[in-house]
Amino acid sequence: MALIASTKGSGSARQRSVSPTITLYEHRKEALERMATMANMGLHVFHPDWQSVKPGTMPRGRQYSTTFKSTTMKILGSDEELTIPVQTCTRVHDVREALGRSLMIDPEGLQFLVKQGCTTRKQMPSEEIASTVTVKGISSFKPPKHEWPHPVGIIGAGYNGLKTAMLYTKSGNNNYVVFDRNDQVGGYCWITAANKTSKLQTEFGSFHIWWGEDCVTESCPYPKGWEIWPKKKEVLAHFQHAAESYGVLPYFQFKTNVAKMDIVGDKDSHDRYYKLGVMPVDGGDAREVNVSVLYNFPGCMTRNRVIEYPGEDAFGGHIAYGMNDDCPYDELAGKNIAILGNGAFAVENARTCSEHGANKVYLLTRRKNLASPRIPCWFVHQGPVPTPGKLVLDMFKPMYDLADFGDPWEYWSVHANSDRTKVSVIQNSRFGIGDVTFLMVLYGKLEYVQDTLKRCTHQTLHLTGGRKLEDVSVILKSLGLLGDFAVDRLHKMKQMVGMWCDGDWRRPLLIDAIGMNAANFTTFSTGIGSHGFVLTQKYLHDHPKEYYRMADMGLLKQMPTNKANEELDKPAYVFDVKYSMSASIILESMNPKLSELSANDAEYKYRMYHTAHPIDYYFEECIKDWDNYQKMFKEQGCDREYVPYPYTKEMVKGYFEEYVKLTKVQVSVDGPPKDAPELVDCTKGS
Repeated sequence: MALIASTKGSGSARQRSVSPTITLYEHRKEALERMATMANMGLHVFHPDWQSVKPGTMPRGRQYSTTFKSTTMKILGSDEELTIPVQTCTRVHDVREALGRSLMIDPEGLQFLVKQGCTTRKQMPSEEIASTVTVKGISSFKPPKHEWPHPVGIIGAGYNGLKTAMLYTKSGNNNYVVFDRNDQVGGYCWITAANKTSKLQTEFGSFHIWWGEDCVTESCPYPKGWEIWPKKKEVLAHFQHAAESYGVLPYFQFKTNVAKMDIVGDKDSHDRYYKLGVMPVDGGDAREVNVSVLYNFPGCMTRNRVIEYPGEDAFGGHIAYGMNDDCPYDELAGKNIAILGNGAFAVENARTCSEHGANKVYLLTRRKNLASPRIPCWFVHQGPVPTPGKLVLDMFKPMYDLADFGDPWEYWSVHANSDRTKVSVIQNSRFGIGDVTFLMVLYGKLEYVQDTLKRCTHQTLHLTGGRKLEDVSVILKSLGLLGDFAVDRLHKMKQMVGMWCDGDWRRPLLIDAIGMNAANFTTFSTGIGSHGFVLTQKYLHDHPKEYYRMADMGLLKQMPTNKANEELDKPAYVFDVKYSMSASIILESMNPKLSELSANDAEYKYRMYHTAHPIDYYFEECIKDWDNYQKMFKEQGCDREYVPYPYTKEMVKGYFEEYVKLTKVQVSVDGPPKDAPELVDCTKGS
């Protein structure tokens, strides 16, 4: 019979207690959660149904109590304690084995002590684990980190190299050395390749180097107050700010080139190390540095794809690659520009040309790639779980319809079912991101030309399809970048196995993987991927037994491989997004602890974005840019009526409702509630 409770005071009403059915459901749910926790810890779970007795029969054999309880373990001589769910029938032996596996130590060295009256006695392995025990034989419930005989080596002080150094220092390990050919942090992409006017296409929140709840500090908080789309100077300044705030610069060796790498010892031996031949870039004597682990971050590809077209010598204008300020941007006013290619850098160059007063930009491409307006980019980056491709393309449509850009669902890179409920986007380059691309088309400042260049004559491009682009003063060859075979030669490798050079797990390598291959979108930027990669590799290097356990399970045979292809001018280390995703999925499937390191990334994304770029402020900045570009185009002589911004907050609210419907994750256009509980650092204890 249900219990009845009454409220005090006049006119109080009798209230029915919680339904027995609901109570039973809650108890079963709680039991399942405890079972899952025990199973994840490696504890045996004895299910009650295994010893159920039919009515009217006697039980056969010993009966065990499957009631759940909690056991609190305290370390002898320490205040540290750990509480875990167990069953009454859980044995000391079971807990000892699980704890040994978790700490990666021999469980035979563990003893469990229980207080009995005025004395303390040792529990036998066959006993049921007590509710409160003292553990002897360990100093912490955190697995001890392996100490390598030599420092950790990091090649490259760009985004990934700096991130790696920050995470090592944050964990209390400064036994590393970073090598870079430049004289500052930032890497090839932002120091050398970027033009002085280059601007971050994604929002700063998705890119900032201290991305991740575990990287948040007093001087590196959620990135509120930084420019949403900073230019090169501010991007480099933010790298320097992080390096100084984290105190990592004393461990960097700038203007230094790692010219040689030799493996000392058997390549599969735990005791092997790597002898690096290091040389100053401005001359001087070479020296040797020994490292036990070697991270390699060669950055984006560093060689321009060089294609010479007939008649270039007669063109009579400027031919460049649109990188490292090799284009005379200050001389573009009133001129026509042809950009060859349709990747993100081609789109970026179109923006730069328009800002310098170019009369018209032709973007010459064999196939027109998808481009992303700003609102969908922001939406993807704030979403706690990946945004379905269907919603991404639907968010593209208002801008595409406005600029007569075509139906995004009909683009060559889109693969969808007939009712457009499922979709994958597969193309060779990332999205070019920005609203100005579409606005340039509307104002006649930009024309997409789907064709290829056949030959050049004086300031004229003759296309394969027969059309001529006349009165062109500048050609920018944004045809993509190639990898450098010197990276393969340094590692003496013919292939990548997963993310490891020649399958050597102590030589991880990461680049900005090429292309796009996704049905659901987590990011258009670097932050989350770099964060996860470094956490994963560092965990394995801190706990090598975890790697050896996976290796014994056949890890390397499961991993994808990527071999060099000299005919395509493609080194082994240059891989695409699909490859890197496969390697990551396989690794995490064989070691669930790796996923736990990033367990709060989803909630972090959502909170951080609505703090750094709240929707009202973001809209204000988008519309301000939209209006400023229209003013600029009119000052340059364009005659067109004002074009209203195609998105509204009401539309974005609708996108949130669709997101909730598709993902079953509750989110709001205004972000998380003010009283949301504080996030914890999932990497503590790893």
